[in-house]
Amino acid sequence: MLTEPLALNRIDATEIIDVLYEIFCRDFIESDTYLADQIYINPRSHRKDDDKEMDFWHLTTRDVKEKVWENRKPVWRVVDRYLDFDRASRLEWVKQILTHHDDESIRFFYHRETNRKKDIRLYLWAFEEDFVVILQKLGRSSSFLVTSFYLDHEGKKRDFNARYQNYLKTDPELFECEWF
Repeated sequence: MLTEPLALNRIDATEIIDVLYEIFCRDFIESDTYLADQIYINPRSHRKDDDKEMDFWHLTTRDVKEKVWENRKPVWRVVDRYLDFDRASRLEWVKQILTHHDDESIRFFYHRETNRKKDIRLYLWAFEEDFVVILQKLGRSSSFLVTSFYLDHEGKKRDFNARYQNYLKTDPELFECEWF
């Protein structure tokens, strides 16, 4: 179902971001993308950084953090975002996963976040490929791309499997949270 990852090492380093942005525009700006033919994936083009949608940056780059001490306690602070080759080379997979969410190779589940709002987000996990797409609902029939990334360590895979199993057990916190 999923295409081969992009061979970013064959693209001139000065052109990688432009090539990736063309793919993002093709998949989310120039044509509307829907989940289950009913939930619009809003690229939130009004939110930009460096003339590109913030959602694009969250699909292609990764935070680099450093540990600093505040009030004698360690705190992780974001220093910058840098291109994440594992994530960026799979950019085309985002739309493929969304349009084929019901494929047996995709495990989708809802999870209540620990953020301030305790948002319930939808995870679409291509578990055999170790790649996940995360969506946040905007309204009745739209959502936005929170992020996507390649699972590059076993701890994260175990965490996602636990979340998936928790969803299957019909966690009371997730009662009637389905979008479609």
